[in-house]
Amino acid sequence: MTFEKRAALITGGATGIGQATALRLAANGVSVVIADMNDDAGKATADRIDGLFVHCDASRHEDVKQAMQETHVAFGSIDILVTAAAHTGGHYAAAEMPVTEWQRGIDVSLSGAFYASKYAASIMKVQRYGSIIHIASVEGMIGAVNHAAYVTAKTAIFGLTRSLAIDYGRFGIRVNAVSPGIIDSGRPDIEAAKQDPERVRFWREMTVLNRIGRTEEVAAAVCFLASDDASYITGQNLAVDGGWTIGYPVPLSE
Repeated sequence: MTFEKRAALITGGATGIGQATALRLAANGVSVVIADMNDDAGKATADRIDGLFVHCDASRHEDVKQAMQETHVAFGSIDILVTAAAHTGGHYAAAEMPVTEWQRGIDVSLSGAFYASKYAASIMKVQRYGSIIHIASVEGMIGAVNHAAYVTAKTAIFGLTRSLAIDYGRFGIRVNAVSPGIIDSGRPDIEAAKQDPERVRFWREMTVLNRIGRTEEVAAAVCFLASDDASYITGQNLAVDGGWTIGYPVPLSE
């Protein structure tokens, strides 16, 4: 992959997929800014890669704008944006979901991606170069039980990705999405579910590759799309899901 004097901002970069992406980009010579609410983990990740940390609530456009400005001042450009900040909105069917959980899920997972894209695009337009990668989800592709806010937000990410790609392609800005499947990311709900052997068995049986994915595997896809090796790819969604969304790998009947 080719990176030369590039700077990246990653929302939600303190832990999980965002952190793995930060480590991978930094290993390839990219200057990385971590924008996250988790100050301790964010600073620790930034220290590991000799990067910068900015406290940022992705649901607050003022925070996102400030993070973007600090990145631009520090490095003179924003070449790569990765929107990894997300909030599941809890595990509720719609009728039982508190309105506050719905709003928080949409605000962080969808509006946060919009705010970051908005402010990054204004800088990238002037540069006439940039790559934006949204971390979506297979749940946005096929749905999931008791995840209405998260599924809605991640489905909408695909529309945002295509709209941005169309609007800003003429400025040399590419916009794509990556949809992880079941990933061992350290996310609290994933960690809790891993304690149930039957749940883990189901995940494996429903995945063609018969295993749970790693954050590093998602980061590899993100870094490819961010690089000039993907210079003619825009408006696309890349599922990194071990084959989860292509069909049932177990017989439906004998």
